[in-house]
Amino acid sequence: MENEKGRWDFFWRYLKGCATTNLTHRFDLSSISVFFGRWIPFAFAVGITTGAIASFMDILIVGLNDLLVKNLPVLLLYPLVVSAFVGYALAVDPIIGGPGIGYAILHLKTKSYIKVKTVLLKLLTSTFVLSGGFIAGREGPSFFIGVAVGEWFGKAYGLGKKYKQLLGLIGGGAFTGALLKAPLGSAIFAMELEEMYNLDYRPFVPMIIASIVSYLTFSFFRGESAFIHLQMLPQWNLKTIPYIVVMGLAISVVIYAYTFLFHTCVCVSKFFEPKIRPLIGTAAALPFLVLLYLFTRDTDFLSAPAHMGVVSKLAQVPLPIWTDLFVVVAVLVITSLTLGFGIPGGLVLPNLLIGAAVGNMFGHLFPQEIVTFTLAGMGAALAAGAKTPLAAIVMITEMTHADVVIPMTAAIITSYATSFGFSLYLGQEIRLKPMVGRVQEGEEES
Repeated sequence: MENEKGRWDFFWRYLKGCATTNLTHRFDLSSISVFFGRWIPFAFAVGITTGAIASFMDILIVGLNDLLVKNLPVLLLYPLVVSAFVGYALAVDPIIGGPGIGYAILHLKTKSYIKVKTVLLKLLTSTFVLSGGFIAGREGPSFFIGVAVGEWFGKAYGLGKKYKQLLGLIGGGAFTGALLKAPLGSAIFAMELEEMYNLDYRPFVPMIIASIVSYLTFSFFRGESAFIHLQMLPQWNLKTIPYIVVMGLAISVVIYAYTFLFHTCVCVSKFFEPKIRPLIGTAAALPFLVLLYLFTRDTDFLSAPAHMGVVSKLAQVPLPIWTDLFVVVAVLVITSLTLGFGIPGGLVLPNLLIGAAVGNMFGHLFPQEIVTFTLAGMGAALAAGAKTPLAAIVMITEMTHADVVIPMTAAIITSYATSFGFSLYLGQEIRLKPMVGRVQEGEEES
């Protein structure tokens, strides 16, 4: 009996020791207090601030676009005026040019902070660009500005420079989540942009909180609606999956050509002074803008950043195949000449237009399933161009409020896998080379 009692005493002492050890390691009150005392208030502060700024920016963009579309000649000449203004802004601060995400990705690795003057110039020039006459996405300026806001608030909260990279990502994801009306997708988008093949989940919780708060703040001022309006529900069946896979492969080829053309234009632009660079690129792109309008007779192509109406049409209305082809070529050329020559704006919208146009072409095979093909095409183009496959699935779902996850995933896996090794964003291109080198070395060793 004594031996039995001794064994039970030893057993209970062992369990007590394990419980004490686990409680000590798992419930670190100092870490919990820091998380709830600093990171959560920080996320709310960043979310409210970015949502308010995004609302103000959206009001200006939509309001100015409403004025421009009333006068077609003014709308077509507007890009030249804006490009001249952007040139003067580039002479003051060259950092504000182009998509902005490439610079922001590289900046996150540094210990410096983006200057207030730089952010104000980026905000002003981007608002003019997104108001009309250009094909440019919102996510480039929003991510850039959001990174700056996140850094500034982190500094104010005393979080220190060792957290600056996480702080910037939280701000970038929050601002983008508001302007694209896709809080969850934008948070994942920010993480995948920064670490393409080694996803870091550390900022995920505060980033989600900041993105949702930013989106709710934006919705409070601007109303709640889908970013891409759909009147038709998507339909699909297993028989169309092979065609969607082929479409993903075709989109990968198109994005490869887009990447080559875009980066070529970026290199060519270096031969000109920053002050005249945007004007030269816009002047070269203007004939294609005019042809795009004459070919489609639709001003929505020149107002896409303001309300995304043209993407909604491509997603639901079958267009002639030659029109789809011309849209793809025009978007490639126009955005390469404008964004590549320093016009501030993002690359998500061009990718969505390319993917939607290719999906519209494949949709002719199954007219009743055109919505599925176009949405899957958007996701495939975004995943191939930005190297953000998870974000592409979530963002398209949030933007459209439509569920085509399975066919979209098939297209995204195909386009992402066959486009490995190149990216539209310069910051990713630089970091991609060492990654490819390590993969090749590992293959040789094995």
